[in-house]
Amino acid sequence: MKKLKHLLPILCLLLCSALVSHTTTAKADGIEKAREAIAGLSKNVRFYTLDNGLRIILYRRGSAPVFSGAVAVLVGGVDEVPGNTGISHMLEHMAFKGTPEVGSKDYQREKSLLAELEEIARATNGARELSESQSRRWQALHSELEALWISDGFTREYDKRGSVGLNATTGKDLTRYFVSMPKTAFEFWCWMESERILRPVMRQFYQERDVVLEERRMRYEDSPSGRLYELLLGTAYLSHPYRNPVIGYQSDLSGLTATMTEQFHKKYYVPSNMVVSIVGDIDPEKDFEIINKYFGRLPAGPAPERPLIEEEKQRGERTVLLQDRSAPRLMIAYKKPNYPHPDDPAIYLMLEMLVGSPISPMYEELVRRRQLVLGISHWEGPGFAYPNLFTFQAATRKPHSNREVLEAFDEIIEAFKNGSVDEDLLEMAKRQMAVSYLGRLSSNMSLALEFASAELVYNDWIVMLKWFEEAMAVTPDDIGRVARHYLNPATRTIGMIESEVLH
Repeated sequence: MKKLKHLLPILCLLLCSALVSHTTTAKADGIEKAREAIAGLSKNVRFYTLDNGLRIILYRRGSAPVFSGAVAVLVGGVDEVPGNTGISHMLEHMAFKGTPEVGSKDYQREKSLLAELEEIARATNGARELSESQSRRWQALHSELEALWISDGFTREYDKRGSVGLNATTGKDLTRYFVSMPKTAFEFWCWMESERILRPVMRQFYQERDVVLEERRMRYEDSPSGRLYELLLGTAYLSHPYRNPVIGYQSDLSGLTATMTEQFHKKYYVPSNMVVSIVGDIDPEKDFEIINKYFGRLPAGPAPERPLIEEEKQRGERTVLLQDRSAPRLMIAYKKPNYPHPDDPAIYLMLEMLVGSPISPMYEELVRRRQLVLGISHWEGPGFAYPNLFTFQAATRKPHSNREVLEAFDEIIEAFKNGSVDEDLLEMAKRQMAVSYLGRLSSNMSLALEFASAELVYNDWIVMLKWFEEAMAVTPDDIGRVARHYLNPATRTIGMIESEVLH
């Protein structure tokens, strides 16, 4: 399934996609309109908890007979340890392979063959140490299974009913499944989504494992930027699982088995660890009965504990260098607290002021005036349930060096920290944030994902209202304070791609 390059903080799902405009096209009442729109949500959203602990969020709106549905699970890369990294992502792939009724021509025969596959996998270190005879049997089993599998059985059922955007994402903190469908397919959606949670089949597991290994090669091993980011996280985090890639390490991926993944599913895919969110043409009172009919079948279970590891305080700048023939690139990551820490909204606005528009100091100086970089961007991540990072990335322009860019970057940072805060730039960031928010608010899917994600991470689906109000209350003094505190060289990690030295 398609992945986001970086999983941004919850509110950035709605706020971070648009750059701050260099004009003042945002209307003066944009902030009030956004505030009214958010407040309207709190009055019209219906929240339920099923007997098994599953939380349900329903929001009726719009005149078109369509809805967007999201099923979110509080599980991701942060719940993995060396040895099984990548397993939550593998499980997401398996969730699209069907159920006993969908995806197989003869499930009973398939079940027997899959069991024999697992016997071989357990005896051969995840099929990495097959003898000649075991290899022949392994291939024979897969040949017979191939004749039984309906590879696109699951997605075909959705396509027949007019689905749009059927997909999923796995991040550091969450796994989310989502789709938009006609109203007439509502009961089908409830049945199918609950079925793949209740009775998933680890179908085509080892073929899909090879697909993920190839995906890792393309996105990390063959991508200088991907490799640099992986190295950056591994350097910025010394103990917290945010250091591990969601896609997994190659050595871990190659040893994953269907049995391991099934056990992982049983632990984390329990109703108390999940949220179902639906936005669109729904009748909360009537449709809740259908939801309960299907999702209420899921057996109750205790929510698994999340990692309690705390990253130790960083006490000095760290640097990682990747030698590669590709173009030079620079990443600079600073430690920051995660929401609900009160500094989080101010940090967001500070970053938008620094980098988020063509008149921001970073863009003006590095891209336009000095022409040191081809472009500069920023993001927050790698997750949002634990203290995270805000990262700047710049593509260095030849013939300049990363060191030249870093030196100029630091000059801009020091001037920003020590100078007076540009109140007009802060107001522009707030207004554009509100305008962007209003635009995103029109998406049923964005809202469904936002509700589910916020409820899982913060136990509060309306956290976006609180975050917005806190952001609107940020003052120039707040910006200056967080800039001086968090733009601290002692808490940053620098990653560079430098041309390979040939001997």
